[in-house]
Amino acid sequence: MTIEEITNGLKQLLSDNNYAPATFCFYEREWEKIHSFLLSEYGDSEFEMERGLAYLEKQYNLQTRYNNGTLSQQRVQLLRVVHMLEDYRLHQVLTRRYYASKNPIRLDGLFSETHEKYVCSLSVSELSKSTIGHYDSISKVFLDYLAQKGIGCIESISFDICNGYLRTLAGYSFKTVEQNVCALRHFLRFLKDAGMIMDDIADEIHMPSISKKAKIPSAWTTQELRALLSSIDRNSPIGKRDYAMILLACVLGLRISDIKSLRFSNFDWEHKQLSFVQHKTHNPLSLPIPDAVGWAVIDYVKNGRPQFFDTDVVFIKHMPPFDPLSDNNHLEQRITYHMNKAGIRRDKNRHSGFHSLRHSVGSMLLEMETPLPVITTILGHSDTDITGIYLKTDLDKLAECVLRMEMPCHE
Repeated sequence: MTIEEITNGLKQLLSDNNYAPATFCFYEREWEKIHSFLLSEYGDSEFEMERGLAYLEKQYNLQTRYNNGTLSQQRVQLLRVVHMLEDYRLHQVLTRRYYASKNPIRLDGLFSETHEKYVCSLSVSELSKSTIGHYDSISKVFLDYLAQKGIGCIESISFDICNGYLRTLAGYSFKTVEQNVCALRHFLRFLKDAGMIMDDIADEIHMPSISKKAKIPSAWTTQELRALLSSIDRNSPIGKRDYAMILLACVLGLRISDIKSLRFSNFDWEHKQLSFVQHKTHNPLSLPIPDAVGWAVIDYVKNGRPQFFDTDVVFIKHMPPFDPLSDNNHLEQRITYHMNKAGIRRDKNRHSGFHSLRHSVGSMLLEMETPLPVITTILGHSDTDITGIYLKTDLDKLAECVLRMEMPCHE
């Protein structure tokens, strides 16, 4: 398919989806550059993904900058330009998995009613808020896909149509594909139970044969953890908060969702015990509180936390109205901020969020020859197969970083 054919179709879809004039102009400008590149480099205007990536590399050195971690967020948008062209070439749709709040997906008629009913069913389910959010947005994108394909009724959904949607995920990470498959299955089961479709399509959809263990979790070395912790300004209120939260992640292995949800009642200071129900698994977990972690939390509560008593959540925002941290805020920007201060390099193969600190705990415990079932309990995993991912990491022992953690002066 030529780029002229692709862009003519996309222009109509952009217009139908109420894209802003400035955004429209941005895409048209880049499409014209790609058109000229194709004619000069290949002698024709046929478009495919490989040619689009070649354009980005020649014009912006995008792949080189992506690999060495120097690609700016503004340049990432250029990848969206090429992905948009490729998605239309293959599927004749405008895929919008990540849509702007200023231009949200708007469903009409039956699709809108169906989505509202589905969201209502999610609200009374036992799924976590994070999972509900994913299922909500993915079901909306799927219904938008149906609308763009000209499929006018729910009854027309078939296995082939669902497979077509999943094929638009080609090239995305295992995690993204897995989320979409799980969400689509859940949505299809809702449609089946509601009598909107007759066939049990959900059971026919399976994950592609990608090993979940193929991607080894990013973990930190002892030196990096030391540098990260040393970079934090523990004289500032936010620094005290970040320090305590990071210790909870890299020493006790808590998920960021659980750290954000901790309440004062979860801490038993007399017995140095932390007990809570995990946000992801809904299973209870009790862990001993090491001195370094305990003093960091106490220092934050006494000397850093805003004097705000409308909530008993321990870690809160430091700007009015001092609410608890939102479910969607994973605080990756705080880790990135301290990494930059510490001079720790970030690259595309490395995660830099709180979950990467949790990975370090699993690796550390393995290095200390802790039995796998014990690690599974500490990390709150559902089974040892999940914990087994950490067996693939090869790190220096991190125990020293935990055992010799510097404690703050008690004021």
